[in-house]
Amino acid sequence: MSAARRPFWRRCVRDDSGLSTIEFAIIGPLSFILVLMTMELALDMCVDATVQIAAQQASRTGLTTVNPTTGTRSDQAKAIINTILGGWTNIGATIAIDTVSYGAYGAIGTSSSTDGSLGGFGDVVSYNITLTMPPFTGIPKLVGINQLVFQRNYIVQNEK
Repeated sequence: MSAARRPFWRRCVRDDSGLSTIEFAIIGPLSFILVLMTMELALDMCVDATVQIAAQQASRTGLTTVNPTTGTRSDQAKAIINTILGGWTNIGATIAIDTVSYGAYGAIGTSSSTDGSLGGFGDVVSYNITLTMPPFTGIPKLVGINQLVFQRNYIVQNEK
C-alpha cells in the first residue's frame, strides 16, 4: 500500500514533523513561569537584605547615644533608613519605622516603655522596620499574595 493510500490517522501517528513545536508548547510556559519565579525570589532577597542593612545601620546610630548637630537621634536613624530603603518607594513600597525604648531588657514588652524614643545611656531600644510593597512579577498574585512584607526587629542596648 502506498503512502498516499494509507489511512490519515496512521500517517499522523508515524509522522514526527512538528513534534518539537508540541514539546515547546507544553514545556515553554512552564519554563517561563520558572524563570519569573526565580527572578521574583532573587529580587525579594535583595529587598530583604536592604531592610536588614537599614535596621543594622539605624540601630548603630541610636546605640552611640551621641546627639547629632542638627535634629535628634531618632530623626537621624529614620533618615538613614529612608536613604537605604528609599529606592524601593519608587516602585510602590511603603516604609514604617517604629522605635520603643525600655529601661532594661527585663522591661521589654511591658507598659514601661517610651514610644518613638531612642532612649538614653544604658536604655534598651527596639527598632521595628516594615517595608510593604507589591510583587515584582505577577507570580505571587497567582497564589493570592498581593503585598510582600519585609520586617526586621532589632533590640540593642545603648552605650553606658
